[in-house]
Amino acid sequence: MALSFANYGIWLALRMKKKLFLVLIGCGLSIGQIAHSAETGCSSLSDAQGDMLVALQLEIGENELLQIDIDRGEVCTLDRSSIDLQAQASTAFHVNSELAELAIAANVEGLDTWLRVDSGYREFMLLDRATSESLGLTDAEFLGDNSLLEASDFFIEYVSIELGALKLRSVETNIPHLEVPYDHYAGRGERLTSDPEAEFLTVGTIGEALLEDFIITLDSVNKRMYMTEAK
Repeated sequence: MALSFANYGIWLALRMKKKLFLVLIGCGLSIGQIAHSAETGCSSLSDAQGDMLVALQLEIGENELLQIDIDRGEVCTLDRSSIDLQAQASTAFHVNSELAELAIAANVEGLDTWLRVDSGYREFMLLDRATSESLGLTDAEFLGDNSLLEASDFFIEYVSIELGALKLRSVETNIPHLEVPYDHYAGRGERLTSDPEAEFLTVGTIGEALLEDFIITLDSVNKRMYMTEAK
């Protein structure tokens, strides 16, 4: 009987130790999840005065990165050391304070230029008329019958663009029709060549339909925008 009680004592001690171990693991996971949430600082995207990306990047700290998932409507503030940016395609960006827009360096059909990133523009992309004509993208407008398009100010072409090492083919692009009274900078200030930020004036817009396919990471210190395919 004494042997049975001894064995029971050993069994009970081992069982209590196992329960304590499981409780500690559970606490560790909870603490780890809380710490992860605190590190990433994720929140839902909210409406901002002006463009969302312009407003968000102004709040990034020197040692922080801003990661935006437009498709999921989520924005996260990351510690700079928590993510490897070397493997991601990137391009330079500039915030034009005069126009309150975020412009990124791009190559459109061989033309090095700047494109506005506009999270409020619902389409894929837009190019202004002058740029489209110089690239020969308007030639098809005069071929065939366009009578069905008369109610629209834009027609669609498919163009190739490069954002650093990221190459995008056949991007659906809106181009204003000939003689349509459309100004790419309407309501965004005068297009003055004497403006110190004039070199960053854009010739087109990248919109939500294209942005939602990527996770965007903004590095405000180095003025780089990183883009990886959203899963």
